[in-house]
Amino acid sequence: MDHRKQKNNTGKNPHVAYRAETIRPSPTKIPSNMSTNEQENYQVIQTGQHFGRYIIHGELGRGGMGIVYKAFDQKFQRFVALKVMLEKDRNEIKRFMREAAIMTQLDHPNIVRLYDFGDAPQSYLTMEYIDGFTLEDLIRAKKVPPKFLLQVLIKVCEALSHAHRQKVLHRDIKPSNIMMTRQGEPKVMDFGLAKVSTDKSQSMSIPGGFVGTVLYMSREQLDGNPSQQSDIYSLGVTMYEALTYQTPYQGDSFHEICFQIIRNDPIPPRRMNPSISPYFEAVCLKCLDKKPQRRYQNFKQLARELRNLQSNQPIIAKKYTAWNFFVSLAKRYKTTFISLATIISILCCSLVMVIHYSIDADRARVRAEKQSIDADRARVKAEKQKNQIRRSLNKVMSALDRSLQKHKVLQNDKEFAQLFSKIFQDVEEFGEDENWSFLKAYVSSQSGDLQKGMQYYNEQLQTNPQDPKGYNNRGILYCNLKQYKKAVQDFNAAIKINPKNSETYNNRGLAYKELKDYTRAIQDFNTAIAINPKNFEIYYNRGLVYKDIKDYTRAFTDFDKVIKINSQYGKAYENRALVYENFKNYEKALQDANAAIQLRPNSETAYNTRGIIYQALKNYSLALRDYNKALQLKPTFWYAYYCRGDLYRNWQQFDKAFADYSQVIKLNDDYMQAYSNRGNIYYMSQKYQEAISDYSQAIRLEPNFANAYAGRALVYCNLKKYKEAEADFNKALQINPRFFIVYMNRGLVYLSLEKYKPAIKDFQSATAISPNWKSHKGLYQCYQALGKYKKAQYHLRKMQQLKNK
Repeated sequence: MDHRKQKNNTGKNPHVAYRAETIRPSPTKIPSNMSTNEQENYQVIQTGQHFGRYIIHGELGRGGMGIVYKAFDQKFQRFVALKVMLEKDRNEIKRFMREAAIMTQLDHPNIVRLYDFGDAPQSYLTMEYIDGFTLEDLIRAKKVPPKFLLQVLIKVCEALSHAHRQKVLHRDIKPSNIMMTRQGEPKVMDFGLAKVSTDKSQSMSIPGGFVGTVLYMSREQLDGNPSQQSDIYSLGVTMYEALTYQTPYQGDSFHEICFQIIRNDPIPPRRMNPSISPYFEAVCLKCLDKKPQRRYQNFKQLARELRNLQSNQPIIAKKYTAWNFFVSLAKRYKTTFISLATIISILCCSLVMVIHYSIDADRARVRAEKQSIDADRARVKAEKQKNQIRRSLNKVMSALDRSLQKHKVLQNDKEFAQLFSKIFQDVEEFGEDENWSFLKAYVSSQSGDLQKGMQYYNEQLQTNPQDPKGYNNRGILYCNLKQYKKAVQDFNAAIKINPKNSETYNNRGLAYKELKDYTRAIQDFNTAIAINPKNFEIYYNRGLVYKDIKDYTRAFTDFDKVIKINSQYGKAYENRALVYENFKNYEKALQDANAAIQLRPNSETAYNTRGIIYQALKNYSLALRDYNKALQLKPTFWYAYYCRGDLYRNWQQFDKAFADYSQVIKLNDDYMQAYSNRGNIYYMSQKYQEAISDYSQAIRLEPNFANAYAGRALVYCNLKKYKEAEADFNKALQINPRFFIVYMNRGLVYLSLEKYKPAIKDFQSATAISPNWKSHKGLYQCYQALGKYKKAQYHLRKMQQLKNK
């Protein structure tokens, strides 16, 4: 009898939904090996029924401790994995709840998150729902490439390191407890939830109260003394199984497997699969050492070891020779390596030649001086040597030009650009066989020297005024310098010479976007797409414009198209999440935001986007966590300060909101919304002159900013400057004729000034936009003052009806 867990889902493309624990597929009847009491305690909840605030969407599976459902959380508008426990031994339930409380401390992107737990209407917990598959499924399908496995193991180590720092041992690490999302991100699950069961298979907990799965347990864990090194051992078994597609120990009985774990050494993985890296094998076997002190000290050290293995750096487990490093690097970057080797060879030869000829030239000069050799002959020789140096340097430039054209990865390498920009002065000094202005401009720009790049582009275009690439690249440089009008002029020149280049239309569209000429921007993106319909970046840029003009339906279509072309483009998920948030589809918005974070874990904008969605859901603590994370990743990210300021304002923590808005203005002094919101805080603090100053600055930055006019009007009212207030109210309504609160405020001003007819007109406009008791109260007061009691009584009744709803 094979004591490995009997697995399901044996197809070539495994698709398993996340389970809150390792569970068996949902049977059509209650398993016969359960006790009668357990069968009675399986309270099946039907699809569509409610469990507290959760709506059941179907059963995911059953385990030794209960049933797991896919459920929808009505409070937070998201799907969860809802595990409803069997009402068994009370001590077991208390242990479960205590360990669930510990799990709330675990906040890591590669750990399945525990959302909630409780005992009403029945003992339960809810966890992050993930639509994906397990590492076990990939092992069964024999689809675990070593490079992919390394990436997974590094992230699993980081997750378990976080758990150990919180003093939480896993005790049951195995492939079935490592979920994989559709984006390839691992998620460790079942922390501290190993169970005691009467089931005899090794996929259950060990008889006698031990916690874990015997195939993955170390000797000390079998003795009942698990430690951090026990978790490292279990991950080592998982690593072994993923490399060889079998566990280190197998047997026909529980006791036979235990005996092997205690007495035998595992067969080295390379004996079963010689293609496995000897260094990967060494790391695996070190994890499986029978003595805990000989394993890795902790998961932090193991993660560092795996990263070194990934990048061909020396590792602890096995000595790594320089030759191994050279060969592996050459294999990994074969094409680029050849190009770089060629460039380095040319540079070395050129350097040798330069040194040689320089020394020779010095000797010739000394000999000429000492021996009175004819000066003309010395000059001829020096000129010849200079020509040889010039030819060598020009060969370097030619090699550089070809390498940049052939290898796109080098085009965006700033360090590479900085290295080669240093030889340009020598090229200019010794002379150029060709006009290298374009190449020098491009490399200088990439190295960060924008002014030098501009100088070289100017030289190139003076020499070759019909070069469309020169105009295009200089236009990009103008965009980087925020000189968008000049950029448009250069893009126009490039398009006139070559009207079939989609890249130039795309670049001009981006310049028009910055100039807020959205109509022309969209026209350019449309033309670029017509020329090159497979370029996902153009759809993305057009989507940004549609989002800016609040055409969210078209924006969604473009971001969706980007993801279909390139499912790894994290920015598209971020922006589609914001569109979903605008549609109030918070479940999908969170899914996209999480996908963006998985694809770009160090992206401040991804965390900020998720914070915006949590704020819309009024989950302010999670929103604050994400805003803080965004600012931790990039302390100068002004938009995160703005969003956090809004959050503090909602919490009525006005001092903190004021500080964040002030920080926004410090980092980006042309963001009018920050001035307007800070003006609101000044207004509430009765600092009227400061408020007027901020509102006025917002209006200077955006003359059609209705909110700023509305805010400044209220300040003028408090200063009894009614003429100025009326002018600002009028301007706000001219910009936004359906601005409800402005009609209400202007109506109240007219009422206080006993101008009842214009007040009535404003309250009626407010009522037409949004029927509410306050506008009817205003109408009641106006008609009462005018002696029109019948109308006054009508609005009094309407006010009472709406107020009591």
